[in-house]
Amino acid sequence: MLVYLACFDITDDGVRYRVGKTLARYGDRVQKSVFEISLDKQSQLRDLKTEIRHLLAEGDDCRFYALCKACRKRSHDVGDNRIAYLPAAVLV
Repeated sequence: MLVYLACFDITDDGVRYRVGKTLARYGDRVQKSVFEISLDKQSQLRDLKTEIRHLLAEGDDCRFYALCKACRKRSHDVGDNRIAYLPAAVLV
């Protein structure tokens, strides 16, 4: 599984809404313009970036930061609570 922190800076409300809806299909909103997204394949990231690129206007920005497994284990909030916790197994 590939995990990314996606964040954006978009001026238009409509575009910001559509980018947020698009990213929400892949993960969870953790701040107003920040998402933790999970992908199965690198090709999904490529497709997602293409989809978002078509929504953005000049001056808008959307970035993806890779979160490796070791980095996620060391991630905490200001109260020292673990974030981006990944369980050993997921039951579906």
